Amino acid sequence: MRVQRMVVPLSLALMGLSGCNPYERWTGDEFNAGPVDAQTFPPEYLGAGANRQRAGSGSFTATSALAGGAEIEYFRFSFSSTQRTATNPLAVASSTAAPKAIAYVFDSGCQAPEGYSFDAVRDPVDYSQQGVIFTRLPSATYTPGTAVSWSYVPIVARVPVTSKGEGCQDIKSEAALVKRAGSEVEVTLTEPAPATGKQVGVSDGTLLAHAIIEPGAAVYHADGETPDTGVGLQKWGWYNQYLLAYLDGGVIPTQGGNMVPQRLYIPRSPVTVGGTDKTVAVGQGFDVLAARRGEAGYSPICEVWTYDAGGPLTPEQLPTSAADIEAQFGATAQRATSVPSFYCLQLQ
Repeated sequence: MRVQRMVVPLSLALMGLSGCNPYERWTGDEFNAGPVDAQTFPPEYLGAGANRQRAGSGSFTATSALAGGAEIEYFRFSFSSTQRTATNPLAVASSTAAPKAIAYVFDSGCQAPEGYSFDAVRDPVDYSQQGVIFTRLPSATYTPGTAVSWSYVPIVARVPVTSKGEGCQDIKSEAALVKRAGSEVEVTLTEPAPATGKQVGVSDGTLLAHAIIEPGAAVYHADGETPDTGVGLQKWGWYNQYLLAYLDGGVIPTQGGNMVPQRLYIPRSPVTVGGTDKTVAVGQGFDVLAARRGEAGYSPICEVWTYDAGGPLTPEQLPTSAADIEAQFGATAQRATSVPSFYCLQLQ
């Protein structure tokens, strides 16, 4: 039975309530400026049921699936408006598909306060680790009477950062990180720009699927119940001193200048459910992915393929792994060109 969802603890965590001020003291050059304003995020990054005028009104629930015979779950995001119209939406070098942002990913060498332990109600973030620093937020164009459009992709180019004993969560922006490079942290930087003198980090070439979401939105497992508070599956990072939430889908494999998807199979032959033969679609509980996160072949981008199981079959009779599908029905498998590829982030 579905329980009443409580998201108050998430609000408290975002505000960092300790009895008074919802923000850290506004002192120094790297104070916590509070959660990012998600009002212009694309709809999918606000969460289901969201009212973009009201923070925290949406939620995210994972989709159940199978991989290698085991139950898994993933979080689904569509390709952006511009990516869907690109000639090759998977091209890393494409102006519409390539990441428009880098993200600074720290090692585990920062220093936590002495005797510190994280308290979700007291602390806005965990001060025993350093959050990823992002350089771009999701953004969409909302024009009355027209469809919402956006170019944001949940992809960042990783810039590794080596800690040299700086305080955890002390650095909350790209500008501060660059300023401290060589003293408190080690990071490879570009040469200063001729006009502005600005430097930025140099990526190691690794692409990550990090979907920035509305920080007040609850995030749930596929059962819709756990964690009951909606807090725990998302991770926390920074953008220009503002706190943000994101879903970490891991590394995107690349080959020959393209991002490499994995296959997601669904039967195109009918499935008998409750005595009725039904045509199924992606996300209805019959998804079989080629790989789980951590396995060879994993990708947070899914390409939909269908197969004819010679049905109708019951759900219990359907194969539960890509290997079984390919062995039994591989001759009937075909790319579902009418169903676009999408991001399918499996969390670690």
